[in-house]
Amino acid sequence: MANELELFYWWFHDDMTGQRRRTLCAMDRATATALYGNVQPDEPTRTVRGVHQPGEWVAAVQQSSNLHAVDLREDPTAGC
Repeated sequence: MANELELFYWWFHDDMTGQRRRTLCAMDRATATALYGNVQPDEPTRTVRGVHQPGEWVAAVQQSSNLHAVDLREDPTAGC
C-alpha cells in the first residue's frame, strides 16, 4: 500500500537579507525543517503523492500491449 507524502513550498526567514522568502522547490516538512529551520507551509501549493515501497506492484501502471522486447543482434543465440 502506498504511503502519502505531503509536499509544500515553504516560507522561511532569510537571515542574510532579513526577508521572508519561499523555497524554490516543494518538499516535505522534515526536509524543509532540516534545511531552513523554522518554516511555514505555503498552503495553496500543497501536493499529495503516493509513495510505493520498493518491489511493490503498482496496479495502475501496466505495460501497453503493443510494447515488446526486440533482440537486435544478428544471431540471437550467440552470447554478448
